[in-house]
Parts: sequence; C-alpha cells; structure tokens
Amino acid sequence: MLQLLNAQKELLEVLLFIFDLNFKNMKKIYFIIIGIVFSQLLFAQQPLEHPKKTYQGENGKFYIQKSLPIYLYISTEPDKKGEMHQLQSDSTKAYANPMYLDTEGYNTFKSPSAVDQKTKKIHYPLTDIVFEVYADSRAPRTKMKYDVLKKYFNGKILYVGKNLKIELNSYDVHSGVEQILVSIDSAGYKKYTGLLEFNKEKVYTVDYYAVDNVGNAEHPKHKSFSVDLIAPTTELIFDGEKYEEHISGRAKLILKTEDNISGIAATYYSIDDKKYKKYSYPLSSKYLTEGDHTIKYYSVDRVGNKELEKEYAFYVDKTPPILVDEIMGNSFVVNGKEYSSGRTKLKLTAVDNKSGVKEIKYSINNDPYVLYEKPFYLTTVSGSLAVASYAIDNVGNKSVSSEKSTKSSAAYVDLTGPQLKHKYIGRIFKARDTTYINKETKIKLSAFDAESGVKSLNYSLNGGDELPYTEPFSIEKEGIYLLSINGYDNVDNSNRETVSLVVDNTGPNIYARFSVLPISKREINGNQSDVYPSHAVLFLSATDSKVAIDRIYYSLNGGEEKMFTGIIDGFKRGKDYVIDVKAYDKLGNVNSSRVVFGTDNSGPEVFTRFSVHPVANEEIGDEIVDVYPDHVSLFLSVINAPIAYDRIYYSINKGKEHKYQGIIDGFKAGSVINMAIRALDRLGNETKKDIKFKIE
Repeated sequence: MLQLLNAQKELLEVLLFIFDLNFKNMKKIYFIIIGIVFSQLLFAQQPLEHPKKTYQGENGKFYIQKSLPIYLYISTEPDKKGEMHQLQSDSTKAYANPMYLDTEGYNTFKSPSAVDQKTKKIHYPLTDIVFEVYADSRAPRTKMKYDVLKKYFNGKILYVGKNLKIELNSYDVHSGVEQILVSIDSAGYKKYTGLLEFNKEKVYTVDYYAVDNVGNAEHPKHKSFSVDLIAPTTELIFDGEKYEEHISGRAKLILKTEDNISGIAATYYSIDDKKYKKYSYPLSSKYLTEGDHTIKYYSVDRVGNKELEKEYAFYVDKTPPILVDEIMGNSFVVNGKEYSSGRTKLKLTAVDNKSGVKEIKYSINNDPYVLYEKPFYLTTVSGSLAVASYAIDNVGNKSVSSEKSTKSSAAYVDLTGPQLKHKYIGRIFKARDTTYINKETKIKLSAFDAESGVKSLNYSLNGGDELPYTEPFSIEKEGIYLLSINGYDNVDNSNRETVSLVVDNTGPNIYARFSVLPISKREINGNQSDVYPSHAVLFLSATDSKVAIDRIYYSLNGGEEKMFTGIIDGFKRGKDYVIDVKAYDKLGNVNSSRVVFGTDNSGPEVFTRFSVHPVANEEIGDEIVDVYPDHVSLFLSVINAPIAYDRIYYSINKGKEHKYQGIIDGFKAGSVINMAIRALDRLGNETKKDIKFKIE
C-alpha cells in the first residue's frame, strides 16, 4: 500500500506541474487531475502472489527460499522408490524438524569419512561427504533503460519525445530470474517479453518488478513520464504602433512561445533570409531600414519537437505625414484696430506616403490641442492669432507645422467678458471651496476689461434678483449663500463667478471637565454645587458647529483674565471657586460660560478600639469613664472616602506626641488616661479626637 501511495504522489506532482504550464485551461485540467488520481487509487494493481519454493538449476544446484522450513528424510533406495524415513536429532531436537538455514547462499549437510561405494571401506585420504544447498532470500534487481532520441527532466517530471522504447533488465545473485512483470497505467501485471513502446501523447505510469526462481519478489518500482509529441507554437506580437502590415520605427517584434508539456528549449528567427539566430529578447524595428521586410521563425521544445517554420511580411514606416495649413476668409478694421470678422476659417491638409493619415490636431494661442475634422471659424479666439498643428499617420509618425501671425495688422477678436474679483474686509475662514464670514464681514467686488471696458457689475444671492454693485456690503442673517457675480463689458460680453458663503454669527459651545468625580455637594452663592478634592484638575474645551476654534480665556473668582493653555489646577482646600470662561472662533464670534464648584478640606474619621471590654464605669469629675484592666491594648483606625489617609498621631496626658505604629499598650495601673488623637490625609486635611479612660 505504501508503494501505491508513493506512486500516486509522484503522479499527482506530474499532473500539477502540467497544470502550472497550462493555466489558461485551469478548470479542465483540474478535473482531469482529480479524475486520474482517484482512478489510480481505485484501480492500481497490486503485485501478484509469488509462493516461496525450491528450485534445481540446470547445473544441478539446489536452491531453497531461505525462510522455508527444512525436513530431512533418508532412504536406502534410489529415485524415491524405497521407504522414506524422517531424520530425528537427539542432541539438537529444539532446532530440528523443521530446521532453517542461517547463511545466505552456500550451505552444506556433511558426513565425515567418506566410504568407497565398491569396497565399503573408508576412503583415504579422509574426505567428508558434502551435500550443497543454496539459501536464497534476496530478490532480483531490475533496471529500466529509455531508448529515445531526447528526454528532459525538470526536477519533477521526466519528459520524452517521439519513438520512445523502454527496456527492462533484471539480475539475481542466487537462483536466477524467473520472470519480470510490468503494469502500464495501473493495468494488470503482465510478463515482460521485450521492448515496450509508447506512442501516445499522455502521462504514462509504469510499475515493474522481477521474481526469482524460489519466489523472492522485488519490491515494485514505479516510474512516471510524460510523452510529448506536439511541437510548440510561436506567435509574432508587435509592441508599438502597427496598422495592417505597417509598423513604426519604434515598434518591437516579440516572439511569444507556448508549449504546454515539456516547455520551450529555444526559438529561432531570420529576417530577410539572413542566417537564423536564437531569439532572446524583443527585436527593435529602429535597426531596420524603412521599407519591406520578412521575418521567419520557429521554436523547438525540450524533447526535440520542432515547429513548422512561420513567415510574416511587414513594412517599416518611419516617415511622418506632410501637413499644410491655410487661413481662409477676410477681416475688418474698427477705430484703427483690426478685428476678426468672425467669418475667418482655418483649413488643414495632410498626406502620407504609406500607412495613411490617422488624425490632425491643432492648437490656437497655446490652448490644448483638439482634433481637426473640417475647416472651422475662429470665433472662439480672442486677441492675436497663433496656430500650431501636427499630423499623425497610422503608425504614430508625427509631423509638426506652426503658423504664427507677425503682422501689425493681424486680426484681433474681443470675445471675452470682464475679469471679476472679490475680496473680504474683516474676518473670514476658508474650508475647501467654502468661505465662512460673519455679519461684520464686508464683501468687495471689482471688474476689469482691457479691451472694450466694463459696462456694469451686478450680484445676486441664492438665485435672487440681480442687484447693482455700488459699495462693499455685508450679509446679516446666518445661513448658506451662493453669491453670483456678473460683469458686462461694452460689447455685451459677460462673465460670471459664483462663490459659496456661510454666514456664522454664533460663538462656540464651552465644555468644562474635571479630572476626578465630585465627592459631595454644598451650597455656593445660593445654589447646590459640586465639591471636588483640591488636587482636581479642570480641563476646558470648546466646539463650534461651523468654523475652527481660535482661543479660550478664563478668570478665577473675578481675577485677571488669562488664556487657557492646557489645564487649570492648584486649587486650595476648603474654598469656593467661580470661573468665567470665554471662547472665540476664527470669525471672532464669542460665547461665555461659568463654572462654580468648591474644594474639600475634611479630614479622616477616627475610630478607637480596645482589646478587651471595660470592666466597670467610674465617675471622674463630671464624666463617666470606662475602666479597663492594665493589660488592655488600644487600636486606632481612620476612614477617609475621597483621599487616602497619611498618618495618625497621639499624645497621653498632654505629653509628647507620638506617631501611631499599630498598637498602644503598657498603661500603668490606677492611671487616668487623657489621649489626644490627630489624623491627616494625603492632602493635609486634619481631624482631631479626644478620649478618656481609666486603668484598673
């Protein structure tokens, strides 16, 4: 089964490689591969059964398959005519009947001191009687030889050409080869009788092995190869300008080859019947003379299949068309200056010697070139006339002709309206093609005409009626506007511009954010306001619905106004704050807001715990105090919601203040303890507590 899987793997690699070469037929080849692989898996032939046996060669030597059991019999009659007795071994009974040969090849059964068959006496010199037996466990070895003119191996697949014949030869070291068996394309194994011929273009698989005369079968060998009988194809492609059989002097001749099996070995070409050369890279027509040429070409694949020679005749055209331009019509003069009458036409004519004229293009007064179709009026040309033109033939050869007017009386045509301009007086903000202004911004319009002069300048808003422009104006109401500007010259040529405007009179929205959440509320200026720890940081921001933010200012409790640059901090404990904020956008629109809050100065809450319960109460002065045994210990603790506590101090009977370390004990019997306790948090907020008790 392992041999079968290896064979299928090899076959799959072959087919997948062919698939890579024939990518254009991907789907078809893919299904062929799947079908072949599965058919091979289902129907591949297993080696035949070959029983192990004995064999006596023509030279009289006796061979036995080495793993077979051996039983010895003895008879007093020749030719098996007498009674047969099986030999028994008393000394090596465990290894006899059956016994096995331990040595590959030559083995013997011996009897010492040979006896003369006639005298029945011991023969001298003493000689052993030896019976030779040859043990054989080694299978034959078979080699395959390809008889073909040319073959090619690409590292994955072996390709062979026409008239393939395969010869199988096998060698066996002991009993000799009984037969060679061969299976082609997973058909049943047959005895090999002579040369195998393969004359169809396809992928072949050959499985073969040999069997010797005692039944030792060689492990089947598998070979696969692709028979390629079809010559490659070569296509002539022109990279560059080509029209029918005409090519330009800039074109390249490309020989594109295709061979879907063994691949291309080489492509050869000849131009104008010169010696054939090996094709390596595109051939440039610039090295060919103008005129008629012929190219012949063919390709050879890697197993020697040669394509029939192909031939193509072409003409190399390097000459551009001849172009003539002509001004047709008349002109007239007004007030001493010559103007085009509007009836003037331009005519362009081109002729080409070979491939023919493809198109004519022209440009007037350095405008973009346009396609010439027929003589045309110059009514779209204003000012002095300058014409540039060129013609292109069907293979891209280009001719250039330029005719520029140099006469002082050259025609002049006024066909354009006034030049329009606008500008703003005051603040503006631009975003892409839209300008933002406010009600304070003035719009100033102007017009200029260097030819006949400006007659009037008007404007309109959002498609309304045109209004005559007399002085800069502003737009009061917020909204989106389309300003149309219309200018007219004294010959009624007009020009128009449109400007997108947005009027914005509203300041930005202001937002205040603290770095921490409020911890409580208290009344400030008659209102409930948030209370924050003094380490809180205040962030200010502003958002405008139309234009960018310019700056933010703030004042603290009526103090000096400052520009906001990042954060506001450094608040003092236990104070009330009123912060007035102003935000400006890029148009100068302003909005105001007020932030009211307080800061916290409450310290931690102090708790006391004794290690034992009081044993009694006693009146001392005007107070009832608890009485504890002298082994009592006192524990102190604090709770602080917003801020972590820092440390606790205590003093006894107005003595030295100590830092609390975790337990207070060692009280003297009979003493009255007046303890002052002071607790601080990380911000320095402080809480005090006094306790009084007596030691028994």
